[in-house]
Amino acid sequence: MLHIFLEQLFEFAAKMIPEEQILAAKQTYQLETGAIYEDDKSYNSRMALFLEWYLCDNYAPKSSKTVLEGLLENNSEECNSEKLTFYKSVSEGIQSLFFIQKVNDDSVKAINLFNNEIYLAQEKDSRLIFRKNDIFQGRIINFQKDIYFTGNFCFHPEKTHKYIKSEIKIIVKNLNQQKKDLTRTDKILLKAKTKLKRYELNIEKLNEKLDNNSEKKIAKLKQKLKLLVEEKETQISTIQELTNKVSFIKNDKIKIEGNKQINALIHSLAYKNLKWERSRQIDISDIYKN
Repeated sequence: MLHIFLEQLFEFAAKMIPEEQILAAKQTYQLETGAIYEDDKSYNSRMALFLEWYLCDNYAPKSSKTVLEGLLENNSEECNSEKLTFYKSVSEGIQSLFFIQKVNDDSVKAINLFNNEIYLAQEKDSRLIFRKNDIFQGRIINFQKDIYFTGNFCFHPEKTHKYIKSEIKIIVKNLNQQKKDLTRTDKILLKAKTKLKRYELNIEKLNEKLDNNSEKKIAKLKQKLKLLVEEKETQISTIQELTNKVSFIKNDKIKIEGNKQINALIHSLAYKNLKWERSRQIDISDIYKN
């Protein structure tokens, strides 16, 4: 059932998106992952991985939405509720490099190597597909209240794992710094909002005093009130700037930029894997390197 829905998603996208756009994206994608040919052993899985990337990880020009998010936003009436729910779930899926911690009869315990999140993914053929300690490219999605892989993978040989983990560490270090910046900015924003509340409370108290004082006293209160209102407006501007900064770090830096860095590594490894697939005479350590 899952694979039927995925095929329907690809058909839906092909119907809505001009063919030349998909072909142009494919050329760009293959610059990073290597050109693939029909006689390649991994041709079908790599084509499916391209389509997943194009829809779910490729951002529309000058947009913070992926191609699939934009497609669903503008063409949701083309889908029934069941399909729409599934397509949205795919758009929210996670492509990553995963490590298999445990293989069960009908499921696998997998760790996202970029954030150490653990998933119990359902897979009836788990023992045929996975082995403990595998590292591979895959996509996790929610489907009918369970977690599944889409079924399109790129497995990396054990001898490459040390290299892969060292490359992941570089990206994780950068993402952790962005997360620290986000936490720090969030704290500053919270303090700014607390300060604004104090200004608003003091302004409210001064307004109450205006009704119960002499003209001389009222003039002084109005001057003080004017300064408080100005400080309040300045504080509102500061809060807006901090709110924009939080949004920028969260969406542009962590989500979009972070995903691009992750995808760049995933694509580079896929390219190396394709070279290895075609060139068995070359030592794998001469392929998986910078």
